[in-house]
Amino acid sequence: MGLLDEDALDRISIQRMIFHVVGPADEDFQLMDEIDAAGFESFFLARIRETNVGNRFNFIGEDAGVRPSLRSVSEDSSKFVQRSKELTEVFQSGHKGAPLSSKGAFIVAQLGGLPTPAFALIKFDDQKVLRYQQTTKDGRVRAKVTEVNNTFVEDRKAMQKSALIVLDAKGGDLAVYDRANKRNITEYFKTFLGVKRLWTPSDATDRLIKSLAASAAVYRQSMPEDVKRNWRRNLHEATRSRDAIEPGEDLNVFGAQVFGPFWQDDGFRKDVERELHRNRISGEVIEIDKARVKSPQVRRLRTQENIWVIYPKQLDDAGKAVVNVDRGPDGSATITIRTQGIIDDELSDESIDGSAAPARGRPRQ
Repeated sequence: MGLLDEDALDRISIQRMIFHVVGPADEDFQLMDEIDAAGFESFFLARIRETNVGNRFNFIGEDAGVRPSLRSVSEDSSKFVQRSKELTEVFQSGHKGAPLSSKGAFIVAQLGGLPTPAFALIKFDDQKVLRYQQTTKDGRVRAKVTEVNNTFVEDRKAMQKSALIVLDAKGGDLAVYDRANKRNITEYFKTFLGVKRLWTPSDATDRLIKSLAASAAVYRQSMPEDVKRNWRRNLHEATRSRDAIEPGEDLNVFGAQVFGPFWQDDGFRKDVERELHRNRISGEVIEIDKARVKSPQVRRLRTQENIWVIYPKQLDDAGKAVVNVDRGPDGSATITIRTQGIIDDELSDESIDGSAAPARGRPRQ
């Protein structure tokens, strides 16, 4: 998932589409007229759906970047061609002076199938494509290889920059992909769109932890004991060695670091994806704020009889067990505490979690 869920992605269609030619040189720039995508709609829809898995942004203001032009088109479709040309001229002004600028097509597509106006903006690179033709001479079949220019190819690497934009009364939401800067986007593209990242690294990290905790709670009964005991510690350790989590395969590597073989449980992975989507970070490159991922400080045991045992985690790490749990095959357990002495043993009117009691060791006021 990403900006849109699977049902919404399946519903989208291309209402109108146009592309213009942009590039590093002024002579590369060429404005075109609207095209009919009939027969090729599935190709372009597939590229738009790939953009759905991109970093989340929102507009910095109602009149910022591309929003006024797109809003104008959504209110009056007769302005589609003219507004697309104006947008492409602005894009070209930033694109031609950018490092690694390349010639290609800049696509503007107005989308249907959603309850609110939606658009896609995609910069395709021209890529070298070879084709061969069979020729027969003197009874021999030969292949003649030629180069094809001005191409659209299915490889996602051909998309240099892309944005899926859903407008609403408050501004809108965007999923943005930039091959040159996968964690963010290049400055000229950010200025062109008029956007800022939706989440700071701290926000995104908090939402990641919230998502994982929610799924772990749902699957607590089927999760192996060692995973339940240690996934928060594993989370802390896994985030020490990385600065970001990219969607797709990298997320799977990270999930296996935290949850071990249980990450292969299809239902659990799908539940995590739903939680990431609910917390609006699905499809994001999640930049980790290491300070937000705390090392667990206590171990907590709770029995079916509502007996709680809470103790510092370092007692587990000391190499000499102070609290020992012997688990039986029927689910029962024997908990043994070897202590140097009992400090407190009394009846109390506090609740089981201690919330109703005054702080111990402090005099009453």
